[in-house]
Amino acid sequence: MKHQVERAERTAEWIQEEHDGLLLLFSPALREFNWMTHVFTTRKGGESEAPLDSFNLGRHWESPESKADAMLNRQRLSGILGIDHKKLAVPGQQHTNNVSYLDKSSNTENGALTGIDGLATRIGGQGLLLHFADCVPVMLADPATRTISVVHAGWRGTASGIVANAVKAMVTQGSNPKDIVVAIGPAIAPCCFETAPDVAGQLCKSASDGDELVLYKNDKAYPDLKSINARQAKSAGVERVDISNLCTACNPQIFYSHRQSGGRTGRQGALACVI
Repeated sequence: MKHQVERAERTAEWIQEEHDGLLLLFSPALREFNWMTHVFTTRKGGESEAPLDSFNLGRHWESPESKADAMLNRQRLSGILGIDHKKLAVPGQQHTNNVSYLDKSSNTENGALTGIDGLATRIGGQGLLLHFADCVPVMLADPATRTISVVHAGWRGTASGIVANAVKAMVTQGSNPKDIVVAIGPAIAPCCFETAPDVAGQLCKSASDGDELVLYKNDKAYPDLKSINARQAKSAGVERVDISNLCTACNPQIFYSHRQSGGRTGRQGALACVI
């Protein structure tokens, strides 16, 4: 079997800041845009109880109390960003490649966005919040049309091209792919993501030269999900991609990790909003 380099795309350290006791991450590329706000959260700084400790934003709750904690955490995060938590659109993620464009007539009430793993909009004040615990958070921003998208790319969504679908959703609203900037946040890296051969095969087929994006050790496959999504974005015409160098599974003290926890854990978030 081939032995490939671990990283096929360049990664970088992102901006880390503490706000109101929360450890938050920001993409340097997206920080250049004064017409939008964004954040990638960590598990640090909230009040949620174990095993969801401590800043859980997710949709998988252990009890009514933990659900209440998550809603308060969303409100707290929205306040830090200066947006209205009541206007957050939070899809019911199911590892699909479905991306929904939200306009002023869209229904974002509970249950309306079931089976959606990506959202896009240009409506001012419409926050987009998705949840993660090893899967890849991807944000897209077009400064020409002031359109944004947030995508949840697990291995199934990655294999079925969800990032390319997000680019298409923005193009249908007037974006040029060359204007779109993509930020790929903290997620499980190949150092920790051992997969079955059939999963690796599907991922390889989803990106140009995809076999370069899988590390093989002792006949086991370790795909680089972040790089695969970056390659898909570039194949869709995007020229600038900003990738976090952090692995969620390597840093369970900072991030929720499905793999490290055995599946019983909270969710960090990726939140973006046109302001």
